[in-house]
Amino acid sequence: MAWTGLRLGLAGLLAMALAGGDLAGRVTDGTRGLPGVRIYPDRLPRVGASIPPPVATTDAEGRFRLSLGPEDTVLAVEKEGWTRDLVPAADWNRDRSLRPRLTHRTEAVLVVRLDLPGVPAQRSDADLRELLFSRRPGTASAASYLYEVSTGGLSLVEGRFLHLPGPAIPPRDAQGPALARWVLDRLRDLPLGDCDRVDNRTGLPRPDGKPDHLWIFLPGPPQSVTADERHFKPVSLLTPLPWDSTLRWPLLLLPEELPLGNLVHEAFHAMGEHRVDDLYLEAGKALTAGLWDLMDGGQYRGWDRSHPETGPWSQDTGYSPSHPTAWVRSELWYRGGFRDTVTRLAVKGRTWEGWVPPIAGAPGADPQWVTVPDPRKKGRFFSLEVRRPWGFERGRIGHRFGPGHEGLVVALIDPSLLTHGQPRGPVRVVDAHPGTPEPPKPRLPLGLWQLDDAAFNLGPGEQPKGRSGPLAWEVLETDAAGRMKVRVRLDR
Repeated sequence: MAWTGLRLGLAGLLAMALAGGDLAGRVTDGTRGLPGVRIYPDRLPRVGASIPPPVATTDAEGRFRLSLGPEDTVLAVEKEGWTRDLVPAADWNRDRSLRPRLTHRTEAVLVVRLDLPGVPAQRSDADLRELLFSRRPGTASAASYLYEVSTGGLSLVEGRFLHLPGPAIPPRDAQGPALARWVLDRLRDLPLGDCDRVDNRTGLPRPDGKPDHLWIFLPGPPQSVTADERHFKPVSLLTPLPWDSTLRWPLLLLPEELPLGNLVHEAFHAMGEHRVDDLYLEAGKALTAGLWDLMDGGQYRGWDRSHPETGPWSQDTGYSPSHPTAWVRSELWYRGGFRDTVTRLAVKGRTWEGWVPPIAGAPGADPQWVTVPDPRKKGRFFSLEVRRPWGFERGRIGHRFGPGHEGLVVALIDPSLLTHGQPRGPVRVVDAHPGTPEPPKPRLPLGLWQLDDAAFNLGPGEQPKGRSGPLAWEVLETDAAGRMKVRVRLDR
């Protein structure tokens, strides 16, 4: 049969809420009930979460009943092979349509735990597997993060899990590349099998003679938090094969106690073989993308306290990494392999006015990403998108709230500044509240600029208008579903 789209039959759902916070509804494919759809309240995901949210699965007729708390305002709706969506309460009284994910892919990770003499491991295999592959609702993991930001287009699974006794060398970060080559040499005759399902440059479903993902874990704390040179820092490498220097494999070299944000940040580098660039500057203070993108300070978004000396780090540092900006997710990730996760409108004239829904939801008729060319330089453009605290975007900076933490994010993007290894800041987010001081501790590791109040919005303390060079914009209205009505004007 022809799939016309998954329709969440929630018309009148508010009136169907039963006593005790129960919610009843039905999911269809547009014609008939669809079984096996998982529905649960969207809450802040945590590493090692022990109290999962309530979950309902639709029956043979597509019906479900779910218990909700007063704090629940967004539902996650997902089924393998279909577009995942986040549905705000304001839309529970109307039909929702989720398209089949015709480009859905499953990618496998070859995990290598390198046991170094004299450096005891602190994380069990079970805990590491949870951080990497758990898909339990409410649990923050690499698999759940990638499934969310791909709107159900990428399922990350365990391919193989190996332990290797490492060489007796000083456990210092400078030894990292040598350890990577050492591991590759031991994998020379290993059959890849199901670990090679996709092309590492494009993400297309075809083997390329390389593991989809090769993640090498080293014992010890993460230098990305401790800033201690004796500790390893997470890094993505394109390493020549010891037996054929003309071929290079992408791999991640990771300390076992690293934050989730570091892990998925490095994974984005590898998925496309370093097409996805770092958005920060090495100096760490320039206003680039800050907390608004995974590839900048957003890898640390979501933490509770600052304790670089003691840990645990993965539980309360970077457990809720930001989504990538629309540009990174749709144009750079696997060289445009996930372009269908974002609805884009490229403005051609000098003015535009319309509604922009949150980037975290599934794409629909309204543009989630609005771009305007910068007439001052060929190829450079302005980017506008709406960010709401949904899914992994719920992570707050040490539980601080205030103006500018959600709303319209405007950035100037210069693709000519893309380069690997020497970050030049191709994304510059416009600060909605310039001059606000850096917060007291807790603050981002390594002194990265936070830029956490850069969203334009309506209400007390907010900035509804802004300008950058020839572009001016204004937030005109916000609706109950989180959409923002925006007007832009380009002065040539």
